[in-house]
Amino acid sequence: MFTPVASSSPPAFSKQTLVLPIISKGNVGQLACDLLIASLSLERIGFLDASALVPVVGARENGAKGVSTPLEVFSKSGCKLVVVQQRSPVLKSHKTQFIRSLLSWIRTSAFESVILLAGMDTTNRSDAHMHTPTYTLTPPASPSPPASMASVLSMIETYIVKESKPFGDDSSAPSDPPAVPLIPGAGLTRRLFTSLPEAANDYGTGSATWSVPIVALLQYAFEGDNRGDAGMLLAIVNKLLDLQIQAVKEPESWHRGLYGSAHDGSLFG
Repeated sequence: MFTPVASSSPPAFSKQTLVLPIISKGNVGQLACDLLIASLSLERIGFLDASALVPVVGARENGAKGVSTPLEVFSKSGCKLVVVQQRSPVLKSHKTQFIRSLLSWIRTSAFESVILLAGMDTTNRSDAHMHTPTYTLTPPASPSPPASMASVLSMIETYIVKESKPFGDDSSAPSDPPAVPLIPGAGLTRRLFTSLPEAANDYGTGSATWSVPIVALLQYAFEGDNRGDAGMLLAIVNKLLDLQIQAVKEPESWHRGLYGSAHDGSLFG
């Protein structure tokens, strides 16, 4: 699944935290990872198998040699953080294959924890979710997050969906909610969470327990300029991992191509 860059030996991911974006509403996960990579000056250390993704290549950041590929891994010496940047969606017929390969790499790499970053569709936002745009969700099959993260996560509301009864159902008995609720607009987040028990059985260890703590940060968003949403997720990751990012740096590609330069106000009188 993982291939290091040609000039380096395979890195050791043990005891590091993986930040993984999910292709989802507003691409807020990818934008937050862009901010992490730029603000911490992370370097590309390798690639993940992208055969299950829509093929795409592009220029690298800051005119670096080579090309960008759909699934790259970033970190640097002395950093406890590993960031994956995903630049194209998973092919519809390859979703199961991709998730199995990804979870296999996560477990065999012995990451200390995994943070998923995903957007949710604001048009599906209920009254119960009007308190805050940002929520957290931990799958039942995941161990508890490290104590250093738990204190910060406790200050973020948990994403809970109350199941509505079918029309005409007057029974008083409450319906059992699914183990992992529906998350509109969050891409493969729910499928990945529900795949953890199966993934735990795929290693022939005799254990049916998933061993790597996984938590998702979910951000309600519209499609458009989602830099603010990405900044909110970055701020939470900064606190969760005590990264001590003082100044947030946007990548140059945001200004050259993704968002372009600001409009001249004089054009509007």
